[in-house]
Amino acid sequence: MRKATALPIIQGILLVALLLPTASLSRAEDTGTSESPRMPLLMPDDFVELNLAAWRVEEGRPDPANPLLEPEMPWDAGGVMSHGTVLRDPLDGLWKAWHLSTPANKVASVSESSDEAERRVTYLESKDGVQWVRPKLDFVSWPGHEKTNILFDNNEYGNWTFPNVLIDPDNKEWPYEMFVVWNGKKVQEGLDLLGAPGPTKSKRAAYRFRSKDGKKWEILAGPLYFVKQDTVFIFRQPDKSYTAYTKHGIKTNSFSHIPIYDNGSPERMRVITGMKSVDGNTWSEPELVMVPDWRDPADLQYLEISRTPVPGGYVGLITVYHTNIQTMDLQLIASRDGFHWWSPDRRSALPNPPLGDFGGGMIWLMKDPVVEGNRMHVYYGGTEGLHGEIFDSRIKPRLEARGETTAGMRTPTLPFYSALCRATWEYDRLWALVPSAGGPFPAVAVTKDQDCAGKKLWVNTKVKPHGKFEAELLDREGRSIPGFSRQDCSVVTGDQRRVQIKWQGGDTAPKGAVRIKFHLTRAFLYGFEWR
Repeated sequence: MRKATALPIIQGILLVALLLPTASLSRAEDTGTSESPRMPLLMPDDFVELNLAAWRVEEGRPDPANPLLEPEMPWDAGGVMSHGTVLRDPLDGLWKAWHLSTPANKVASVSESSDEAERRVTYLESKDGVQWVRPKLDFVSWPGHEKTNILFDNNEYGNWTFPNVLIDPDNKEWPYEMFVVWNGKKVQEGLDLLGAPGPTKSKRAAYRFRSKDGKKWEILAGPLYFVKQDTVFIFRQPDKSYTAYTKHGIKTNSFSHIPIYDNGSPERMRVITGMKSVDGNTWSEPELVMVPDWRDPADLQYLEISRTPVPGGYVGLITVYHTNIQTMDLQLIASRDGFHWWSPDRRSALPNPPLGDFGGGMIWLMKDPVVEGNRMHVYYGGTEGLHGEIFDSRIKPRLEARGETTAGMRTPTLPFYSALCRATWEYDRLWALVPSAGGPFPAVAVTKDQDCAGKKLWVNTKVKPHGKFEAELLDREGRSIPGFSRQDCSVVTGDQRRVQIKWQGGDTAPKGAVRIKFHLTRAFLYGFEWR
């Protein structure tokens, strides 16, 4: 998995620090039954040997109803659904969204940055996760609209952004909590924001709110200065502590060529840092958790991580920014602890559609992935346009690239004209081990030592026509156990989400069996477990 490194140290050793430290990680003990709907997902530390094997990532399926909600009201005519939280409320079963809406502002000129100060925190509801409505609330009015779905209004000093909503069903009085970022236009010493204690020392700070219903909020704490940049996703741990992922800018000269569209600084690179907090008010120093490495394109950068727990760790998605073409898409990632992340494949798990369609420019990830049965829904703000201009002939300098002239420096951020969209994955089949050569050439994967004597082996596999899936059991010396060799295995074919492996020697692992040697011929291995 990609190793986390203290931020001051990482800036000089970006590429070396990200190699996979898998030896110390362990699979969490399984406690379910053979009838469980999902198996633990595969991670690289499950195996000690891979031969002609590679990782396949399944792409998310865009919802047929996309876009689920388009810009319509005056306060969201410039974009719906950016930088926020979508979840299914465990208290009433409704699907809910706290996000940013933007009115239709003018397009930024060549000489000025776009004005994001008009964004407002808004609220949506849905009964099925597909058809969304804007509740008419009494908190903020708009010319011609006494009631709106706006929760927090802006003022002359700035606006509220990045609402992170957490729900604690055990808290009967105040089950809803929100961390929201104040994005100031200017520093105002002694400014009292909604009753927040203390002076404002920075243009950006986080505040904590609480609510009885998720709509009417009262301030709990702030300002909190752990948010340094304009992106933060916050999650609550089972022990009630907190983890935050934030975008961070660092310098690097490690790449073969320099991205030219990059905030006016050719050395600046966006990465993800992580922080921890016991109480939500005092936070640890940022620790680097995701940085592009030598396997990534030279212009690739990271902006956001959203995650959900799975047996043995976490599944996550990360917003990937391609600076040279000014687009964003999503990659699937996984972690045992939430701070050491691994990418099964560097290709997109949710590619952009053609430019001009919602999501054709950028896919802005929302927090959190929503699990419904064996489906994992990911909501996002899909923009029609790019992050910044590329071909504007007024922008200097100009560069020649493959027969066309492009802008030679990053331009002002364009409006994020976006709509609410979602994509769905099969939760038990996010990625798989597959043969890297294909055809009749089998992949071999050997698991690390584990206690499997007296247990039965179940696998989640899909075998293509003319393929087969086989497994054998090995002792500590790597020798095949008589009666449980590859030749003794009953060949598995077809699409099997949960099938038990059997051998001539029986269906229960004998004493001395500590490893599995999988043989995949035109077959995909999505998961395995001992019961």
